[in-house]
Amino acid sequence: MSLEDIYFIASIFAAFSVVVSLIFVGLQVRQSTAATRAAAAQTVHGNFSNWYTSLQNQPEVLGLTIKGFRDYQRLTEIEKAQFITVFMSFSLYHQDAFFKWKDGSLSPELWRGWESVSMNLFSNTGGKEFWDERGYMFSQSFQNYIDTDLMKRDMHPKSKPFGASKKPDVRGENHDA
Repeated sequence: MSLEDIYFIASIFAAFSVVVSLIFVGLQVRQSTAATRAAAAQTVHGNFSNWYTSLQNQPEVLGLTIKGFRDYQRLTEIEKAQFITVFMSFSLYHQDAFFKWKDGSLSPELWRGWESVSMNLFSNTGGKEFWDERGYMFSQSFQNYIDTDLMKRDMHPKSKPFGASKKPDVRGENHDA
């Protein structure tokens, strides 16, 4: 066997090794992407679940939150501060989910579910008034999304935030839903 033959065999072996390595790297990237998506989904679901659980465990705060969505203007100063605190945490969780969805780490299917929940809350009378007062505190891209997309959509006909609030009509007036 000549030196040229050995070189040729070594080149074939090296090329084969590169292909195998690329396949392995591709599989690792795929696994990493799946792990990233799973972690993002877990974080988003955990945030929203904790938010709902904290409200459920505090009936007074839940009642105040429902009142805030129904008639934000009639909240007392203390109630308004509590409502802002509650809805600010939800809004920050939604912004986090928005960025995870935008960067591809949260699947579009999971995003759509949370987006629908958010649309129900932001499009409600109290949600709109909260956003008018506090929207400036969020990132510009999230503000644009809320202002030019989410708040422009029609709410689902069965939408009743928390299952208890009144549904606003197109004029912003509340009616039993």
